[in-house]
Amino acid sequence: MDRLLKLRAKSERIVIGLNSGTSADAIDSIVVRFRGQGLELVHEVLASGEHPWPASVREQLLRAGEMSVAEAADLHVALGAAFALAARAAMVAAGLSADGVDLIGSHGQTVVHHPCRGPGTATATLQLGDIDVIAERTGVITVGDFRARDAAAGGQGAPLMPFLDWMLFRQRPGTVCLNLGGIANVTMVASDIEECVAFDTGPANMPLDLIASRLTNGVESYDPGGRLAEQGHVDAILLDRLMQHPYIHATPPKTTGREEFGSDFVRNLLAKETHMPLVDILATLTSFVADSVHAGVTQWAVEPLREVVVSGGGLHNLALMRRLKQRFFPVPVTSIADYGVNPDSKEALLFALLAHERVLGGATNVPRATGALWPTGLGKIAL
Repeated sequence: MDRLLKLRAKSERIVIGLNSGTSADAIDSIVVRFRGQGLELVHEVLASGEHPWPASVREQLLRAGEMSVAEAADLHVALGAAFALAARAAMVAAGLSADGVDLIGSHGQTVVHHPCRGPGTATATLQLGDIDVIAERTGVITVGDFRARDAAAGGQGAPLMPFLDWMLFRQRPGTVCLNLGGIANVTMVASDIEECVAFDTGPANMPLDLIASRLTNGVESYDPGGRLAEQGHVDAILLDRLMQHPYIHATPPKTTGREEFGSDFVRNLLAKETHMPLVDILATLTSFVADSVHAGVTQWAVEPLREVVVSGGGLHNLALMRRLKQRFFPVPVTSIADYGVNPDSKEALLFALLAHERVLGGATNVPRATGALWPTGLGKIAL
């Protein structure tokens, strides 16, 4: 406890954020210096990086939801060791030793996310990557398991991004922060954090990656720059059918994941569309991602849209970005890089921020977004 008390008394803190998203392609890391706290908090990025998962590990991650308890337990420890290595590499990149780092915030790898679907149900969410292993191997206080407390308070444990989005854009209400990871999620920023609307709109890179891998016989694990989708044709009938998916029209708070839009979704789609070239399916799915984002935002926006600010790997998919700009015109669609934030490390920045606020005792969930009954601090602490 003395370490936590000394940490809270400091005027600035250096925090490493770690994240592996739904696509499970790499660990993203960031090293951040935070000064102050609350609304006076400012941050400075000292280093950021990406640490790709070996192919064998990624294969385990993609099937983790089907593992035995014994296999999942072994993977939990192995991923903790991998996150610890990523943290140490981040220290080196920033020119720091473990003694110079105050905290690590690690989201781990989500392997199960079953959001509550109504009265009498509860959210079950599981992230692997043992934070005790990270703390032991780095010697740094580590915070993780961020979703569980919100779920225990009656929420869906997600989305977690609204707190960061509001901190970054609270002076620009009407901004839509769109993160295109494996799943697409949005925060519609209001001047008051309690009025922000945020939810997962539906799929993003996850099904696109699976189709691209199949289309290239595994040579590519994603669609580089959206070039494959650009070669295909959008099938209007299929697109209309995809837009009838029940999740797209569900009422927030809502979150989704691999269970809804992962391999089973793609497998069922391919079984129904045996006559359609894969490249046309990819083009149509790419349009589906953009159209489902647009549908969610326009249906649930609480004030006039100022701008759509994009982060995540989908930002590099030019076919997807082109479709988004068409759908949102005349509202500008821009990159969060224009605001000094690396689009590929925004989620890692989030977990650095959540770890920082956890040790200071602040609430960081947004109940309107998650469905939780009240605000609460997020994350468990491994000293």
